[in-house]
Amino acid sequence: MKKITAAPIIIVAMLVTATVRAETPDLKTQTGFDLGLSLSSYKYEEPGLMSLEGGKIGVDMRIAKMFPSEWSIRGELRHAYGKLDYNGSGSASGNPDLYTEARFLVSRDWVINDAVLSPYTGGGYRYLYHDGRGISCTATTCYWGYRRESNYLYWPVGLTLRSALNNQARLVSTVEYDHLLQGKQVSHMSDGGYGHSDATNTQKKGYGLKLSVNYEKDNWAIGPFVHYWNIDDSDIVPEIQNGTPTGWGLMEPKNNTVEIGFKGSRQF
Repeated sequence: MKKITAAPIIIVAMLVTATVRAETPDLKTQTGFDLGLSLSSYKYEEPGLMSLEGGKIGVDMRIAKMFPSEWSIRGELRHAYGKLDYNGSGSASGNPDLYTEARFLVSRDWVINDAVLSPYTGGGYRYLYHDGRGISCTATTCYWGYRRESNYLYWPVGLTLRSALNNQARLVSTVEYDHLLQGKQVSHMSDGGYGHSDATNTQKKGYGLKLSVNYEKDNWAIGPFVHYWNIDDSDIVPEIQNGTPTGWGLMEPKNNTVEIGFKGSRQF
């Protein structure tokens, strides 16, 4: 009887296992640091009143920690800047506009067949700044612009699906709902002169949506994204001129924001 040693069988098994692993990327959340760059089209609108529109360039950072329990935590920071065109009671171009968004999220991975599903939640803060100072005019009216600052606290709830493609690549799709907890709008009315005082409005109703699809391979990721916000009317505060109420009220009108872009990033 011919003897058969175990060595060739073990070697073949190791080669098969290595081949399978080489063709199946790790779909679970990865510990590490991500740095990304994005280009986007941005539009803020108060329907029937005014709009701000233009392009933005953004920088994204993310740090994540995965635990053996399949739970993970991560922090995210995004900063985007652009110069927008204003159209409303007047018109102006090249107004500086930026926003910064910081988030802390908790997630858990669930393996489902050949994919990983990761629901997540946490907290988010979004700060916006627009500098509309100067005079802008139409054929019939002129408008004196001012600086505006917006602060939003919100509760994000999202779902990420990672599925395997060929050649160690992954397709990562994310959908997220953001529930506004509270917003504060600061309008620097004093920039317009005439003795007006700055106004601060509170916003309590609104929501946001985030959608993205990324192709990931070898620690690189690239893909499109859409961000949307819909904020309801704020409260009404008295207009103050030269230290005296004018009898008029000031309100931050219902508004929506749409940002559509393309992002590339690398994990370190």
